[in-house]
Amino acid sequence: MNRRDTAVFLFAFGATAGPLRALAQAQTPKTFRVGCLWVSSAENMKPYFQSFLAGMRDRGYLPGQNLTVDNRYADGDTTRLPALARELIALRPDVLVGIETPARAMKAATSSIPIVLPSSSDPVAAGLVQSLARPGTNVTGMSYLLHELVAKHVELLSELFPKMSRLAFLNDASLRTETQEQWVGTARTAAKAKGLSLTLVSARDSGSLREAFAVLEKQRPESLVAATTGTFLNLRREIIDGARRLRLPAISSIPDFAQDGGLISYGANFIEGYRYVASFVDKILKGAKPADLPVEQTAKFEFVVNLKSARALGITIPQSFLFRADRVIE
Repeated sequence: MNRRDTAVFLFAFGATAGPLRALAQAQTPKTFRVGCLWVSSAENMKPYFQSFLAGMRDRGYLPGQNLTVDNRYADGDTTRLPALARELIALRPDVLVGIETPARAMKAATSSIPIVLPSSSDPVAAGLVQSLARPGTNVTGMSYLLHELVAKHVELLSELFPKMSRLAFLNDASLRTETQEQWVGTARTAAKAKGLSLTLVSARDSGSLREAFAVLEKQRPESLVAATTGTFLNLRREIIDGARRLRLPAISSIPDFAQDGGLISYGANFIEGYRYVASFVDKILKGAKPADLPVEQTAKFEFVVNLKSARALGITIPQSFLFRADRVIE
């Protein structure tokens, strides 16, 4: 190639290099960043996180390719949530994910990064959204109105134990005062409707849970309803063990409560819920504003009975009761 041909080649290459670089950049997929803040431990949250990732894969988001997910775990200590929320926000995620209590910590730290709720008892009462239909904030997702299920729990226990007169309710002391009162109010109303006396106890960690069961040992209620929270998911085996020690039939919407040895669980299928909530993240990553995405509520609940636990407690479960169960654990 002579000097003239070289000059022509370099000019032609320079003229096309810019468009080629632009084309290469256009073909490189954008990597989105999602930050997840969990109340519980990595071990407890693994099936829920995997379900969420499956939902993201359903929508074309693949970790290591076009998706980065950062996790932070409070391991049951809700006092750590504000610091963990700040850690995640410093990573500049496109979307944050967390249930009601972590979401409050994240919302306190940012009003601009979208926050998606995989689960919430009442996001309006928690101050996360203005209304379910029009959130009006940087928060949206799923609401299960979990405290309202306490009435169903009391109804099921009353049906199973028609001569029962004393009921206990275990509340989560790590919740903000207004939310605790919401749970207690529902429990009181449900107990009164069935003519039951109510013993109220609360816990926020293993130590206070032992104290709560010490109170129950003295009060001798005939059954127990446990609130459904991230803290109690982390403590669920200790709750189940404490109830078993006192030979106390227990019910909750805590995920895996009956599976892990509780007598009954009645509530949403949270595993499926975590997969579905990826649809909110997808919409936001494609440009939707959380303020305009209605908070959704599930209409499907799962009823699980653990017959092995019933036998250990000396309880006979009527066939009419079992026929209505979605799942019976032998």
